Amino acid sequence: MKRYMGAEFHQQESVWLSWPIEEFATETLETDLVTLEMLRHIPRDVSIFIICYDEEVKKRAEEKIAKNNLNRENLFCIEYPAEVIYPRDFGMDIVLENGEKKYVKHLFDGYGYFGLEDERSKSLIGLTPLQAKEHGIESSVSLPLVTEGGDHEFNGNGVLMMIEETEVDKRNPDLSKEEVEDLFKAAYGVEKIIWLPQGSYEDEDYLLGPIPDEKNKMKAFRSSSANGHIDEICRFVAEDTILMSHVTNEEASKSFLHYYNKERFDQARKVLKEATQISGEPFKVINMPVPEPIYIELTPSDLMYEYAYPYTGEYLDGTKAPEGNLIVLPALSYCNFLIINEVVLAQSYYQSGLSEKIKEKDEKALKILQSVFPDKKIVPINTLALNLFGGGIHCNTKNIPSYHINQ
Repeated sequence: MKRYMGAEFHQQESVWLSWPIEEFATETLETDLVTLEMLRHIPRDVSIFIICYDEEVKKRAEEKIAKNNLNRENLFCIEYPAEVIYPRDFGMDIVLENGEKKYVKHLFDGYGYFGLEDERSKSLIGLTPLQAKEHGIESSVSLPLVTEGGDHEFNGNGVLMMIEETEVDKRNPDLSKEEVEDLFKAAYGVEKIIWLPQGSYEDEDYLLGPIPDEKNKMKAFRSSSANGHIDEICRFVAEDTILMSHVTNEEASKSFLHYYNKERFDQARKVLKEATQISGEPFKVINMPVPEPIYIELTPSDLMYEYAYPYTGEYLDGTKAPEGNLIVLPALSYCNFLIINEVVLAQSYYQSGLSEKIKEKDEKALKILQSVFPDKKIVPINTLALNLFGGGIHCNTKNIPSYHINQ
């Protein structure tokens, strides 16, 4: 039997997630609430492993889990010093080969921010062997590439979808596209790779410089980012079906942010239109709306201010960071959902006082998810606090497949 990598919409036995290191992103946005909502809706037959940065975070997690009556026999809090709360990217991928589960060992440089030799990068990628031991997996597969799981989308039938700019230009610039492709195919046992040209505009390096604000003035900034991940814009929801972020002409005419994204997403759709399954059949591509931008004004007293503010005092394009408050855009996305057996944990944003357009977009995205997953429960969770840190539900979790023979 050849090496095989399953899809997220296949059966999963467990899920890992990171408890937020910081309880609040701002004075009013509590990150712990997002995690608690996720725990509340993960199916009870799915084991949950919660990564806690230190003893203090572990204690806070255990207390809140107990207070919210979310304890269960298959929930485990594990202390591990992961400075980034997105195990999707540095956690364990599992392939199946000749009936044996093997974990994939890849390189990690902190999204291009830290570097391979940075102690933070080494600590984060060290989670993989810990996970392997926890799940009784002894054998591994080498993938000598800098990469992150949030940029890997598998259809479970020989196709992998990624962002070309991220995997080649940003993470592995010393290798050709063909060399990168061959290494991915060997590690995961896939036959085809679909290369989308770029990720979303707001998912670029958050230190690049200013981005359009709500008045189309270049006075806002990215709060943080994974620097080019496919799970922010495009997802497999079946072997033959893809959800792709879509910006309308009307949206692009009114917002520079939407305009920049429309250019990128239209290019991606051209690629998807030409892409085929292993059988040679085309994919069904379904439009997914993009959230309305929600800008957050950070004050120096907000914890997130320290994360978002460039430590040098200026951005890579030479723009000096503003004195005082900072206007930032969180990593908003309707594609950053988690499929976990009979449940889909979805991101939503509307709350009282916000634009009705946000509510309409939320409802449209949820209806689309229900249409592609008619037998699953779609659970909307307000993830604004989590998104401020540069990722979402999918980034914050790492599913462990069951690999049942009949799936």
